[in-house]
Amino acid sequence: METLDFETNWNGGKLNMDCFTTFRLHNPKKYAVGNSLIISLKGTPIKEAIIMQIKKVKLSEVNEFMAHIDTGYNREEFAKIVKKMYKNIENIENQDFDFMLLKTTRKIPTLFEKD
Repeated sequence: METLDFETNWNGGKLNMDCFTTFRLHNPKKYAVGNSLIISLKGTPIKEAIIMQIKKVKLSEVNEFMAHIDTGYNREEFAKIVKKMYKNIENIENQDFDFMLLKTTRKIPTLFEKD
């Protein structure tokens, strides 16, 4: 199973929710509806989730709703965050991205929790 790593638990802790979003470079092999992923935060696996929906968009097509629900920030700040995250990608404005809705299927217990 592929891993999807987060460095930040955006929007006040979206990874704590049963359903959450993410915005990633378009990758149809990894990101397809029905695919299961291990979700990790700063390298630590925390849950498994299934991709429910995907919307392929350009950065310029992200609206206020998408920006706020994913990060908790407005469109302008969201674009800055994405450009910083993908600073090594040339012509970022013309790249395809996947805006995805995921649903938790199983939580992975930490060292201090029981399953």
